[in-house]
Amino acid sequence: MASANPVDDDDSVEFKRFELIVIAPHKLKYINPHFKKVNAKMYDYKCDIKLRVGNANFKAHREVLSQASDYFSAMFSHDMLEKEQDVIELLEMSPNGFSLILDYFYHGHVTLDPESIDDVLEAARFFQADWVVEVCCDYLICQLSIDNYQSVLQLADKYLLGDLRGDIFHFLGQNLIQLSEEEDFYVNFDLELLTKFLKEDVYVDAEEEFVLELVTKWVDAKKEERKDYLLPLLRLVRFPLMDIESLETIPSQLLKWPEIQDAVEEAKYYNNNIPAQSLCKGERFRSRGAMPSVVMFTFSSDVCAVTYQNIASGTRVSEELASSGLETEFDSSSIVKVGNFLYRTGGYDESVCSSVHVCRYNPRYRNWIQLADMNEPRVSHAICASEDRIFVIGGIDHTVGELGDEDTILSSVEVYDVRENHWKLLTNLPTGSYNQAAAFDDNCIYVSGGISADPFDSVPMTTVWRYNIDQMSWQSRRDMLYNRQGHSMTELDGKLYVFGGYTLVDGPGMHVFRDCYNCEVYDIESNQWTEICSIPETFSHVMRTVGLWDRTFFLFGNGVLHAYHVDEDRMAYGDYVGMAVQKIAVLDVAYPL
Repeated sequence: MASANPVDDDDSVEFKRFELIVIAPHKLKYINPHFKKVNAKMYDYKCDIKLRVGNANFKAHREVLSQASDYFSAMFSHDMLEKEQDVIELLEMSPNGFSLILDYFYHGHVTLDPESIDDVLEAARFFQADWVVEVCCDYLICQLSIDNYQSVLQLADKYLLGDLRGDIFHFLGQNLIQLSEEEDFYVNFDLELLTKFLKEDVYVDAEEEFVLELVTKWVDAKKEERKDYLLPLLRLVRFPLMDIESLETIPSQLLKWPEIQDAVEEAKYYNNNIPAQSLCKGERFRSRGAMPSVVMFTFSSDVCAVTYQNIASGTRVSEELASSGLETEFDSSSIVKVGNFLYRTGGYDESVCSSVHVCRYNPRYRNWIQLADMNEPRVSHAICASEDRIFVIGGIDHTVGELGDEDTILSSVEVYDVRENHWKLLTNLPTGSYNQAAAFDDNCIYVSGGISADPFDSVPMTTVWRYNIDQMSWQSRRDMLYNRQGHSMTELDGKLYVFGGYTLVDGPGMHVFRDCYNCEVYDIESNQWTEICSIPETFSHVMRTVGLWDRTFFLFGNGVLHAYHVDEDRMAYGDYVGMAVQKIAVLDVAYPL
């Protein structure tokens, strides 16, 4: 495609798409810094083509137009009739739009205001001037307001500005309550816009109760005309996101359809059976606009905070959490993801003894709730999960008594039934251990490394055990390539990926733990370990919890979040997070961009 914006493709130079001059509050001048200067001057005596646009005439240079647009390049080619014509007619185009884009063809800049934006977009699309379309989109987004969002959406549809639709929906989502307070909002709000907005997975800065109210008030505004749209719109309401009190007070006229009545009953069950909420899947259970994000927790006596990093955009948001009173347990507790919830087990209590407490984090409400306690208190234990069960393995029972601190290395294994909110004991480990890692695959639990209660085992261990749940028995598997403790192990596609932790190094007259930068993967079917891309040596201890999303692992250490891409066996360097992080996971989280 011919272009008026040729660019030297150099990744080492930051690419600046445009420069901007504010002429007036709603009048902006966009300048292309990569525009190739044109030698010819507009309307000079060397103009060799006349263009009739509507009722206006323009003179220009064939060469300039050919270089600027594929449309003119084709027109002036050898096999087109217009090649020999001295006058070209473009009767269906706005003279104003053509005048402004002609400025761009010659000078590399375009001036936009509310009166001209439609004409410029028309000309830019017609002549395939992509840079002009891009700055028109930027202008529309910058000028987006409560007064003009519908006209902007119409322009987005008219000129196929697909990316712009998302920005408009985000604007609606974050201003919906304010918009609804305008006079005649419900009367004038377009059905197609309302339907598409509710179907899109857009963050809405309002509770789902307001979405239901939005639907009913919109129908009531023109009841006779809109009553047939009520059921299709009710199907787009996510009833499980409403609280139980709101569900109980839904008007009976909305429940006359069996499918809506069933949806409300399902929502009531979801709200009443809190422990089993993580087993419910589907869009109706997800917060509107929830996006996969790396969730990073920071807990101390002074700080109770969480940071979310959107995986797609890299946007990072931090917020403080309400204190749960259990922050002292967090550092030495273990966490695991089930559904879109995070479960935390054990850790230290206020008396610095091992805890039996279990809590669950809900990314929608940003809170922890306490669930059924484990049978045994434990810290520094391994944890893994299936779709509906959580397994905790080993760890330490630390107590403080009159004679001082005592540590008991545990061999016990417990399973938590998410649906029933109940723990029961399984077959003990062959030998007690702590700071090990665990993963679940095909109804088997795998446990690797850690520090053993057996003095004859290496410190830390390379040992790998597999527990078959059906057979209730432990079997040894092939040892890891590196001995390690405090590491992570995660299952993906029949393989176990192991990152980080500590290994032991012999020093002069002493044994020293150091960060283990070597990473490895275990193929379950072949019972073989293979070394993979190592962690950068500037990366200090990788905690035993890592986040996994779409075949990418997210690792945290030394204040930096890194990503390991499985298919490329490549470690991507991340940005400095700027805070101490104790646990990480990947969850779908809804927050304004």
